[in-house]
Amino acid sequence: MNESNDPLFLCPYCRRPLAVRPPCSCGFVLREDDGIIDLMTEEESAEVQSFVEAYEKVRSDERWGADDLDLPFHPLRHRDVWNVRRRTFRAFERLATKVKPGLALDIGAGNCWMTRYLDRWGFDAIAVDINTSRVDGLRAGQKFIDEGARFLRVRSGIEPLPFAPERIRLLASNASFHYANDFRAALSEFERVLTPGGMIVIVDTPFYEHAADGERMIAERVAHFRQKYGIPEALACRARYLTFTGFAAMMRGFNLSWRLQPVWPGVRRKYEEIRGAIARRRVAQFPMVVIEK
Repeated sequence: MNESNDPLFLCPYCRRPLAVRPPCSCGFVLREDDGIIDLMTEEESAEVQSFVEAYEKVRSDERWGADDLDLPFHPLRHRDVWNVRRRTFRAFERLATKVKPGLALDIGAGNCWMTRYLDRWGFDAIAVDINTSRVDGLRAGQKFIDEGARFLRVRSGIEPLPFAPERIRLLASNASFHYANDFRAALSEFERVLTPGGMIVIVDTPFYEHAADGERMIAERVAHFRQKYGIPEALACRARYLTFTGFAAMMRGFNLSWRLQPVWPGVRRKYEEIRGAIARRRVAQFPMVVIEK
């Protein structure tokens, strides 16, 4: 799994390289539970707990996860969503399979459905998420491991990432980048861990032409989550959006090359985009963001 003899992980407390044994010089001991390496501090764990509980409540009610893991090609539910994501996945696959094999991160891996493909394509894959549930989190990935896939599972957020600098060949943020607390900080971490010549791909994160459309989407979600689930606004707002101009401005602060690659979303979604534009209620677009170091 490790391309170098140097430690891959960083201590979540002191940020020094973390050997498996003995404990870190600051006293932190590497923890593993049900095959999941926990690299979050107690403070980080406490900070995300209420969000994870709210997230699981919504996901369970909307019937995500559980038995619906054979993705993106054979979904049991939410087929309209997966019709769009399947096209994005195919575009991502064409890119990823041209990258020189090495360490690959699946950021916001959830149940690890995409991590198993990274392994299949020849990468030393690592699934990263804050959710460890057996239904829709990292523990659900055991299904793919039992079927023969080989990858690590790491409990961690993305600000910061618990990995040593310049070690990751491919970093995929799949339907997760919009959950970052600070987009710029998240990108800084992506850049830090990426090896020269490596690639970052952000997929299935919503983009809008105008911030007003994104704010309307968030306001509607906040009202819905409050009424149906009793979820407070601060938690409902954790999932955000990007604008095309805002992202371009943010990327000017990095020494990285990048491009937005449109992906045909299918006739039904394209019709929704056109109808929304006519009604001045524009829906989100989901281009693939390709960033190279």
